[in-house]
Amino acid sequence: MIIQCQAEISQFVTDIWSSFLNMPVIQTDKAFEPQGKDNTLAACIQITGEWQGTVTVYAPKELGKKIASSMYALDESSIDDQQVQDVMGEIANMIAGNVKSLLPTPCSISIPSVAVTDFDLHHPKSETITTVNFLSDNLPFLVVMLQQKAS
Repeated sequence: MIIQCQAEISQFVTDIWSSFLNMPVIQTDKAFEPQGKDNTLAACIQITGEWQGTVTVYAPKELGKKIASSMYALDESSIDDQQVQDVMGEIANMIAGNVKSLLPTPCSISIPSVAVTDFDLHHPKSETITTVNFLSDNLPFLVVMLQQKAS
């Protein structure tokens, strides 16, 4: 069963940004472009059970720092890389937790994995089913949902 939930992901992100971050966010048609190997974060959640796949958030480190600053209520200059990665994992967790509510049961979500990457995470035997591009504080980010292919 293919699950396509672009509108729902857009709403989940909008709710998270307004409720938890108090930051502006808009969905955009402009495709996310990574900002280099050392400047792009990927926060991934695996979903297993009746439905299997992943939800991954790709964002520039600069946006991760702004999000961490908002969540920790600290000045950006005092935010370190570990805090940025923790916050990006939590953002992916919130989005995936909401996505899980749309999936057949039972399903479980993993703890987040966060990597500094060049936007080339590989998930064997998976296909992209949903991509949603966003802008927050004029910085792009992307939410991608992959589904494991049937054997």
